[in-house]
Amino acid sequence: MRTNALLFAELPKPLSVIAKVAPTTSLRRSLYNSSAHFQREKYVFDVVLPMFERFQQARGLRTAKSFAHYPSVIVSECCEGFEYILQRDLMAQGYRNFPRTEPLAYEDVLLILTHLAQFHAISFAMQQQAPDAYSQIVSELQETIFVPPLHSSFVDFLQRKVDYAIETLQRNPETGDGAVAERLCRFRDEYGQAMVDCVQNRDDTVICHGDCWISNILFRPMPSQRNGIDDGHNNNNNNNNNNNNNGYNNHQHSHNHHNQNAKELKFLDWQVARCATPAIDLSYFIFCCTDSELRERLPELLRKYHSALVRRIDELGTVNGRELFPFERLQMHMKKYARFGFGMALMTLHSTCCVEKDLPNVSAALETTELVDIDELAKDMLYNPAYIKRMSGVCRDMVRFGYL
Repeated sequence: MRTNALLFAELPKPLSVIAKVAPTTSLRRSLYNSSAHFQREKYVFDVVLPMFERFQQARGLRTAKSFAHYPSVIVSECCEGFEYILQRDLMAQGYRNFPRTEPLAYEDVLLILTHLAQFHAISFAMQQQAPDAYSQIVSELQETIFVPPLHSSFVDFLQRKVDYAIETLQRNPETGDGAVAERLCRFRDEYGQAMVDCVQNRDDTVICHGDCWISNILFRPMPSQRNGIDDGHNNNNNNNNNNNNNGYNNHQHSHNHHNQNAKELKFLDWQVARCATPAIDLSYFIFCCTDSELRERLPELLRKYHSALVRRIDELGTVNGRELFPFERLQMHMKKYARFGFGMALMTLHSTCCVEKDLPNVSAALETTELVDIDELAKDMLYNPAYIKRMSGVCRDMVRFGYL
């Protein structure tokens, strides 16, 4: 019996994984710039995040406080035409998506902004204390999406998104919309170049997640016995899920009481990590994942983000982080670069506001069609009342805050 028990103890335990696999058709690979984006994510997991972890440890930051909020990669390969990343399945560890069609609650927005602050703080501290190592990291993070000159079909695609936004104002009218529509018409002509300008800024930059929206953030309730550390426990279900996005979007779970408890977060999909102003991550998240009612508290949220940023910069050994990146400079960055988040909202809100079963099968369509035709697939989503309300609210808030 003792021998059998030893043998049983040595049996391998099931491992639940998520496999991110690049598309194979040339059109889809070209449209998504698949090779560059898989290379980027591999680089982030192989080099950037481990270096960030070592820096935090060297500065004496306790493991429980460190930014390590991302999945564990088991193995990755990025040979041209054969790219994949195999990660531990966070769903098997109890993580879930936030409901994608619902604007986030204040407590969740504050939690996510605080995590972003702690992530951004590492860049600020490294620039001061380990500038050579940081410069080496950044040298490999060239922009992969908004690279000039933008193709004319992409510019046309962007301009149509502004037309759809103007329509939401017409379908959900409020006093003062004439001035908002006028601003949108001006932005229509500069949309593409504005996105390029935002990602090309090199003042007060950090390494940004780059794709910080609701489907790329998982949570799980945090029992009191946990202290913000991933326990690494897996269930006994093998789950090999091939998905071109992040592998988790098919797991939509609604938790009616998810705002009542503390949460652990994990940030997925680092394929467009970039060196840019913190306003890139902030504006993308704020304008794609919140509604107008919550954005009434945006000034307060930005102050809390900044306080968390400065606190973590100081904890990492940099003297007076408040002078390194004052709140007034954050406000200035938002004034100049929050249009990036607006641009991403124009591109994504119509799909964010839809339940997954109503999304068009873009992957299948891309086997035979071009970008302009793909956009036609989205038209039914443009009449969704949730999209009309959210998009019109984003447009008004961009003008109200002086960001557009």
